Amino acid sequence: MTLEQIFFLSQTIAAVGVVVSIVYLAREVRQSERVQRAIMQQGRADRVSKISLTMAHPDLARIWQKGLSTEPDMTRTEFVQWSLLCRAAFLSGEDSVLQHRAGTLDEASFRSYEAGARAFMAFPAFRAMWHVSRTQYGPDFGQFTDNLLTTIRNVPPADLYAIWQARLKAELGVPQP
Repeated sequence: MTLEQIFFLSQTIAAVGVVVSIVYLAREVRQSERVQRAIMQQGRADRVSKISLTMAHPDLARIWQKGLSTEPDMTRTEFVQWSLLCRAAFLSGEDSVLQHRAGTLDEASFRSYEAGARAFMAFPAFRAMWHVSRTQYGPDFGQFTDNLLTTIRNVPPADLYAIWQARLKAELGVPQP
């Protein structure tokens, strides 16, 4: 084998090595992207779970229920508690919107958040708190939420407790009146 042939062979091997490295790197980047999205979704689920468990505390659950009522009779302290509970929900929502816009929260996770936001925004008291506190959030989240509000009909929200009771009776085979 001549020196020239050895040179061309080494160049060919080097070129194949570069192609293999690029393919490997692209595969690793895709895998890293999937892992990052999974971590974002897990963080979102953990955050919402912690908020839900915190709000299950009897004192906070009472404030939450009182705040969502159509005629909340609150003290100033209860109003502060209600506004902070709403703030936690809004901050969680803002994070979901920002992560989705950055491409780190996938479409299915974002649609899940949006469905929850629609459900909460069906409550007049929640919408009222949004209008009271809107200036505390960035323009992207503000625009998203304002747009969401234009799609929500102004109807009284469903009584989830009553619906759950009826479904439970149906599941248990209890005759309905």
